[in-house]
Amino acid sequence: MEKQITEYLNQFDFDVRKTQDGRFMDQKCTPDVVCAVCECVVEFTKNNPNIRFTKNDIWHSEYANNLITESFSKPSLSEENAANEYDKFFSQPLKTLAYANILDEEKVGITNYYTVKNAEVLQYISLRERNALFFLNCFLTKTMEDCDIIQPFNIFFQQQDRASLNVLRNRLVQLYHNHTDIKGDLEPPRIYNKIINILAFKRKVKGAVRGNVSANTLTIDEIRYNRVNWRDMNKDKAISRQAYKELFQQNIGEGEGYYKYAVQKAKKFIRQLHPYSEIHRFPEYPGLQAHHIFMESEFPEIADYPENIICITPNQHFYRSHPNNRTALIDPDYQLICLLCKLDSIEINNRAGNENYSLSDFINVLNVGLDTDVFTLQMDYEEIKHQIVKNVHNYGKILL
Repeated sequence: MEKQITEYLNQFDFDVRKTQDGRFMDQKCTPDVVCAVCECVVEFTKNNPNIRFTKNDIWHSEYANNLITESFSKPSLSEENAANEYDKFFSQPLKTLAYANILDEEKVGITNYYTVKNAEVLQYISLRERNALFFLNCFLTKTMEDCDIIQPFNIFFQQQDRASLNVLRNRLVQLYHNHTDIKGDLEPPRIYNKIINILAFKRKVKGAVRGNVSANTLTIDEIRYNRVNWRDMNKDKAISRQAYKELFQQNIGEGEGYYKYAVQKAKKFIRQLHPYSEIHRFPEYPGLQAHHIFMESEFPEIADYPENIICITPNQHFYRSHPNNRTALIDPDYQLICLLCKLDSIEINNRAGNENYSLSDFINVLNVGLDTDVFTLQMDYEEIKHQIVKNVHNYGKILL
C-alpha cells in the first residue's frame, strides 16, 4: 500500500507557489490527529461512500465525540469553551487531506463541503498512527520538493546545526509570506515546525524544539498532539514485573484513554491485515481473534504493538493459547508457535515491500517479553527464530 500511496501522490503538483494555499499543512495535523479524523470520516461515510459532509458533520457525530473525549482525554465536543480547539482539530486535517487529493473539497459560501476521493488511502491512514505518519511524510516531502525547498531540509538533516536550521526556517517564512495569505510572523513557525519535525522523525535525525535544534533525535511523543509518556518508561531489571506494572499505571496518568485506544486500534489493524489465522494461513481458519502473545495485563508497555498481536481462530485463542480457556494463563509451547508465526508474517510483509510491521519493534517485543537483551537488528530472520526457540525454552513457563 505504501508504494501505491507514493505513486498516487506523485500524480499531483503540490507547489504552494502555484496554489497560493498556506493551509496544505497546519498545527493540528499531527499523525495521531490525522489518523483519528480519518477514522471518523471512514465511520461517517461507511454506509454512503459518496455522501457530502462538512467539518461540523464529523465534529458533532456520535462516533467522533466518543473517540475524542475518551481517547484524547478532552472535554465533550459540545462544550462551548472547547469549540475553537475542536474546530481546528477537525477542519485542519480535512484541509490537508483535500490538498493531498484524498478528499474532494467544494466551497459553498463560507462552508467547505467534502467527499471522499480516494477511499483506499483514507482507510489506510485511519488504521494506525504509523500509517498516518507515513502518509504525512510522503505528502510533505512531495510538497517541499514541488516548492523547490527540499534542499534546505536535506542540508539541515545532514548538518544538524543552528545555522542550517535558520536557513531552513527563513526559506519557509518566505514561502508563506510571498505566496500565501499568511503574512504575520507568529503563525508560520507554528505550522512549519510540524513539517520539519515529521520529516526529521521519519529520517531519525534531530528536529526543531522551541526555535533550536533538538538535543536528541525526536521521539514519536514529540510530534503527537496527544502527548503521552508511557513509551519513555524503561523497566529497571532490579524491580519486579508487578512493581513495574504499578509504576506504569501511575505514569500513564491522563494518557490512559489514549493507551486503551491505541491497544484496541492495534487489534483492529491486525484483524484487517490478516483475514486468516497467522498460524494456519488458509480460508478454513478465519482470523477472528486478535491475541496478545505477551499479554496486556503483564506487559502493558508493548500491548499496542501490532508485532505483539497475532490473528488466530477462537479455538486457537481459547483452547490453545489459554489452556482450558483460563485467560490468566498461557501455554508456553503455543506461545513459541505464535512468536515464530508472527515473525513469518513480518518477513512475508517485508518481502512484499510493505511497511505494516517493524522488525525493530518485534525485537523490542521479544526482549521485553522474554526479559532478555539478546535480540538485535543485526540478526537475520533465521537467527531470530533460533534465538526465539532457545530463549522461550530457557525462560520457561510464562504467566501472562
